Amino acid sequence: MKKIFIYLVSILLIWATNSCTKDFEEMNTRKDAVTEVNPAYFFSGMQQQVFANYQRNVNLYPDIYSQYFANIIGGSSNYGYVDGWIGNQFKEHYTEFLRKSYNINETWADEPTYSELLAINEIFTCYWWSRMTDTYGDIPYFDASRGESAAYDSQSSIYADLLTRLEAAVNNITGAEDQLSYGDEYDLIYRGDAQKWRRFGNSLRLRLAMRISNVDPTTAQSVAAAAISSGVMTSNDDVAKVPMSANGWYDYLHQMLWNWDNERVSKTFTDYLYSESSAGEDPRAPLWLTYKRDGESVSKEDIGLTEYVGLENGYNENMPSDRNDRATINLVGSYEDFSGEGDVQMYCPVMFYSEVLFLQAEATLRGWVSGDANALYKSGIQASMDYVGVDATNAQNYIDGVANLTGSNEAQLKSIITQKWIANFPNGVEAWADFRRTDYPDLTLPIDGISSNATVAAGTYVKRIRYPDNQHNLNQENMPQALNSLDKDRMDFKLWWDVKGTELKGTNGLMDSNF
Repeated sequence: MKKIFIYLVSILLIWATNSCTKDFEEMNTRKDAVTEVNPAYFFSGMQQQVFANYQRNVNLYPDIYSQYFANIIGGSSNYGYVDGWIGNQFKEHYTEFLRKSYNINETWADEPTYSELLAINEIFTCYWWSRMTDTYGDIPYFDASRGESAAYDSQSSIYADLLTRLEAAVNNITGAEDQLSYGDEYDLIYRGDAQKWRRFGNSLRLRLAMRISNVDPTTAQSVAAAAISSGVMTSNDDVAKVPMSANGWYDYLHQMLWNWDNERVSKTFTDYLYSESSAGEDPRAPLWLTYKRDGESVSKEDIGLTEYVGLENGYNENMPSDRNDRATINLVGSYEDFSGEGDVQMYCPVMFYSEVLFLQAEATLRGWVSGDANALYKSGIQASMDYVGVDATNAQNYIDGVANLTGSNEAQLKSIITQKWIANFPNGVEAWADFRRTDYPDLTLPIDGISSNATVAAGTYVKRIRYPDNQHNLNQENMPQALNSLDKDRMDFKLWWDVKGTELKGTNGLMDSNF
């Protein structure tokens, strides 16, 4: 009897073991678990990278270097480098953004109806690559998918490839009826409108063409003319911007300038709002700016002031006691002006329509395309006024008071870039790139001098961000020889398309390097 019992128990154990093994995967998988991710989901995540980790990746660096904002706590405004801040951008690009982009390409590569989705992914990926190379210069690019030890590629070769990729991508957006769409759910910028992506792609080609105007004008002219002919942005409806929920966490300007009180608007920026038109105050000023008193937003008139006055850039030991009382960003105005949806959302800008008009004005000034540079210049100002929501009469009065383009090409370019810089607020990434390329508008050196731990020579401006520590520790053998040590990896080292330092500007306030 005992033997029979043991035998029966053995049979039951064998059955149970086989049964459990057979059903193990099903039993240990939640019925509502996601086992396959729609690649479109990755695209919305890629778009959110524009404002992810914004304070450390953008606000403490390009936003400060473009002099849209000024630190009230020292630090990066004196050109110091903190690896735990901006070093994140390098890591996030290669370990997060590119993984999402590659996943989309690998999953849909052989699907004919996904052709436009792949083209849109390509356009946005090229945009992100341009930001990266314009931050650092030479970076791992062609072999980037191979991991930490990828070889560094020259910025010139990266630009050549990006221009080729962008041309192919916009040409692959044909409007064919069989093409699928990212739709409202996964395309946060254009809600699945492929033709708007095509116009953005061409506008990006125009931006990058102008970026290389001083080092490869032949290619720049060819690409600029082709991009305009193919169709760039045509109105403020084409503005590229990424929405953020006002009811949730998003690492954007309201955190730095209001919740944390780390910054104020730069005095360089506020000064330009009163110097560029005989009409006086720029009518965008009260929509962009405000003062903060006891946690509340108040106008300049409410506190007896006649102008919005920001904070000088580059304080260290001599920070003024009234630093928190200087002009700051107008949160209510920013919600409305950048979204048009009340206080429901904010938007982080990628490219304004006004920028595209200023780019065309510059291309016309250079003789690369036909047109009226002055008319395009004034249209760029108008487009910005319309986007921000300025009253039509106030906008016209300001524009009427802006001098027409006159004088040398350098003088006219300075006027174009200055108004473009104002209109691009608060897109510090693009404003800093334009300043490095053209050396306009006139910015200021740090008021308390350059930090002792900065790799920027006295009397010069920061030109790039140095490579993060992990690259020096893990990939130094592949880095550019001129920058492959911490001593040589300087932030006053000019990028490929940056041909001359601002400190060499003539006594007339003009460069001699843009034509």
